[in-house]
Amino acid sequence: MNRAAIALIALAGLTGCDLLFPEDPRLGVEQPAACLARVEQELRFELANLQDGDRFEPTYTYDITKLGLEAIQNLSASRSDEIKGTRIDQSTNETSTAVDVFMQQPVDENGAFFLGRDPALYRVRGEALPLADIIPAGCERQQANMRLIQIDFTRTGGGASAANPDDASTENENSN
Repeated sequence: MNRAAIALIALAGLTGCDLLFPEDPRLGVEQPAACLARVEQELRFELANLQDGDRFEPTYTYDITKLGLEAIQNLSASRSDEIKGTRIDQSTNETSTAVDVFMQQPVDENGAFFLGRDPALYRVRGEALPLADIIPAGCERQQANMRLIQIDFTRTGGGASAANPDDASTENENSN
């Protein structure tokens, strides 16, 4: 009788493991439609401030913490054999500070990597696209165990950052 009670309690405890230790959402394959819905929800306030008819040059940021070494090496060599992504060497004791510094650095189409403990990030600049095509293009670039977590929008042609509309007025005042 005692064994049955212990087995029943253990079985009940195992069903609650998902509540106590949920699976990391960065693992596995995320379908483009699921990525699109998730990113649109996360960026809904930023997207509301952008004009749909304009073209933007996106900078995609991916969380690659769960990506394997071979997949990271493929990312770094996917665009060019000469330049395999940028490595930024900043000295800091705080991961959050290092991530903030990394996120402020400009990137190109070859990408840049932040290989910290958690998170490990990959930032890459995409080609200029209409606003409606930017998120789907970012989701298409996503691989298994890799998640699109942020998109920075830069308006093309005008030179002003879409994320900072005040930059446009500052540039106009400086040119006068």
